[in-house]
Amino acid sequence: MSAYLSKFESLCKDIMRFEQCLLPLCAAENVMSPFAKIPLDTSLQEKYIMGGVQGLETNSNFTEAKYLFPFYDLIKEQCQDLFHCAYADPRALSGVNAVMLLLMSLFDEGDTLLISSEDSGGHSSMPLICKRLGISTIEMPYNYDKMDFDYDVLNQILAKGNINGILICPSDLLWQPHLENVCLPQSCILIYDATQTLGLIGGRANRNPLDYFTDTDNVILMGATHKTIPGPTCGLIMTKNLELACQFDSTINPDYLRNVQFHHILSLSLALMEIETFGESYGRNIINNANYLGCCLEDIGIEVIQKENGVYTETHQLFLPIPPDEVNNFANRCDSCGLSLNVRNKRLYRGSGVRLGLQEVTRYGWQETEMKQIADILFKIKNAKDLTCLLKSIQLLAKNKSIQYSFDKKTIDRIYASLHNC
Repeated sequence: MSAYLSKFESLCKDIMRFEQCLLPLCAAENVMSPFAKIPLDTSLQEKYIMGGVQGLETNSNFTEAKYLFPFYDLIKEQCQDLFHCAYADPRALSGVNAVMLLLMSLFDEGDTLLISSEDSGGHSSMPLICKRLGISTIEMPYNYDKMDFDYDVLNQILAKGNINGILICPSDLLWQPHLENVCLPQSCILIYDATQTLGLIGGRANRNPLDYFTDTDNVILMGATHKTIPGPTCGLIMTKNLELACQFDSTINPDYLRNVQFHHILSLSLALMEIETFGESYGRNIINNANYLGCCLEDIGIEVIQKENGVYTETHQLFLPIPPDEVNNFANRCDSCGLSLNVRNKRLYRGSGVRLGLQEVTRYGWQETEMKQIADILFKIKNAKDLTCLLKSIQLLAKNKSIQYSFDKKTIDRIYASLHNC
């Protein structure tokens, strides 16, 4: 028997004990249902398929490709319904991987992109990836009072005609950008990474950026599928413009990506079925919980960033501004109590603060009662000298984790049998 087996078992027990007592308020994570997990332990994880998703590549493909390819068509149909796209590609391994594949396929060394800045909520990896690929970047102008881009200045920059693309990848997002205000030149490609809000868009709780553009506009909606979509880690790429899709469809595989992790692709299809069936109520309750928690926190004296009176967010996220000399201590106290959240040092947080996400706790069916408890817990963590008495109530709340917004056991058993009992 392997000498590492006992160590592996011990590590598993440690993380599971931690998870059982965790109060998950991290905006970047979610929990998959047993329904969506069905394909993950099948032999499909070892299967290969080559070529794009527009048509089956019959030359030198793998034997099983003709059975795998129809799942691409299925996901395209699902995404047409949910996101109003003409093209949907689930092959990327993650959201960042999807951005990299698009940048390598669509742009050349020496091109210039407008990019969302880290200070205004943009993903920190994007300028680094662009620099490594030889792509120049200019930070997009941002209006911090309106919490949106400065479209007048942005359109002036675009009108000069030296911008090849726009890359918007918000990690920190309370309010969706109004991309319909972008005067997009015909030769410019707009990539919007909706990783944080893709499930809210699919569930019609947020506006769909693709609805503001035509099938001749060079606009791509993409994102990771494990945040407000409670699915596996994939990168989903969508567009209305089939001519634009042709520029990267056959380039992604086999040039930049070989094994597309097909068990994750099947799992994504099931997660999208959950969004189709339950996404509207799930998304609405996420936003309701976030705003109710914001109100509860303000009522007890914890400041929450808001754009309008009484409205704190239209996404799953809340921002709590905390002075730089206090934020790390607050985060450490949260960590010692078993709360997951993110420290942010950005202008968007008035210099520094923490980011909360309500997508996972909402998945457990938590509502106003639990939001009041979370607000009380955060207040005591911030102000109490002794946290020992708080741990029991946190652990009691954290154990209430029964996944909602998914299909019943009968449906789970039927789909499980179709993949495991043949």
